Amino acid sequence: MKLYIYEHCPFSARVRYVAGKLNIQLNIINIAYDDDKTTTDLIGTKQVPLLIKDNGEAMAESLDIIAYFLELAGSTETNQPSQSVLDWQKNAFLPLQKVGYPRWSNMGLPEFATQSAQQAWRTKKETDALNFDALLQDTPNIAKEVAKLIEHARTVLNLDSYQHVTLVDEAILFSILRGFFSAAEIQWDNTVKTWMASVSNKTQVPLLK
Repeated sequence: MKLYIYEHCPFSARVRYVAGKLNIQLNIINIAYDDDKTTTDLIGTKQVPLLIKDNGEAMAESLDIIAYFLELAGSTETNQPSQSVLDWQKNAFLPLQKVGYPRWSNMGLPEFATQSAQQAWRTKKETDALNFDALLQDTPNIAKEVAKLIEHARTVLNLDSYQHVTLVDEAILFSILRGFFSAAEIQWDNTVKTWMASVSNKTQVPLLK
């Protein structure tokens, strides 16, 4: 199976995380950020992640892809995130944008290999509220905000109680947390950092640093 992705994309990362945990083999294809043709030719729109099944069928919603992987693996787990994870994700997305938007296109990620791809990113993502230079200058305040989210993630992940957390919940938390590694100034809870390193190695989904 082929999976078209952006390396920075949390929705791509959560799909890859589940595949890694379930030992599902994928042919990962990174597409350029300014490539408007590849996925549009396949499904009529520019969108990742995009899974092409072995039978040629295309699937483009991350939770649908996760459900398909769970089915392939014979798992009875749900593909629906818990409310606590949805709430955490809602609070974490803007800080993730503040950390990632001014940094990701300059980190050597494959989707930004060309200057035109880097410029396409800045043109699409930079706004008055998310001014890249201003965000970089505001890093100390953003880092404090993110540190609180990381502490909360420790609770949501049940890292102290070792109670079961569903694969989809793990995947969502991992997919956002990995982006916070992009700013070296962010202080990490050691338990969360250790968990991130462990599952990154296990799933072969790298942290964004």
